[in-house]
Amino acid sequence: MSQNIILGLDCATRWTNLGVSIDGTVIGEINVNIGREQASKLPELVNKLLDLTDIALNQISAVALTVGPGYFTGVRVGLAYGCALAKGLGISVIPLTTLEVMAFPVVRMGVVAIPIIWAGRGGVYCAAYDNKDGETNVLCPPLFCCATNLHEIATRISSDVPSQWLCDDKSRIMTLFPEEKVSNCIHLIPSGGNIAQLGHIRRNMNTPADRVQAYYLREPDFGKN
Repeated sequence: MSQNIILGLDCATRWTNLGVSIDGTVIGEINVNIGREQASKLPELVNKLLDLTDIALNQISAVALTVGPGYFTGVRVGLAYGCALAKGLGISVIPLTTLEVMAFPVVRMGVVAIPIIWAGRGGVYCAAYDNKDGETNVLCPPLFCCATNLHEIATRISSDVPSQWLCDDKSRIMTLFPEEKVSNCIHLIPSGGNIAQLGHIRRNMNTPADRVQAYYLREPDFGKN
């Protein structure tokens, strides 16, 4: 029986995250904060990860790829590279939202996850997830909102389990909220392994590379990331 080998890629935040899983087990990952060097460094990082895990390109079953929301340039870089790689290998892409990937490790611990990504314009990208029958369940779908809206969303989510806020850039997020309201917010370093593992779980969502679309939620602010 052939192995299901997933290459996970995420460039939607300031971090660049890559991971490889075999049949749902993570065997390697690289997570680096390289900012605007993503486009030039990504091929090199993929080759390095595959060398470290002793996986050949032609062994990859699918590419799990975050399609947003997040920083416009990073989303575009990841989408262009990931889809081109998948198309060249004749394999599918498994599109994932950045917010679900952030929430994935937290909801598995039985906690409601509220992931937040800095979006500029005094706003954030956010969503809410919990665990239902062992699967990540959407309580609030991804959206762009201001601080007031986010608090309203968090208040509306009724649950018997605790909630945890997660963010990609706590120093910026804190400028939008009073200190006491972000004390429960964890600065989350993304994991390429989580992307590869979630890609295995979502493998039935495999999509032809030329049909994958970015999930921006709003128009970009060029040069303001």
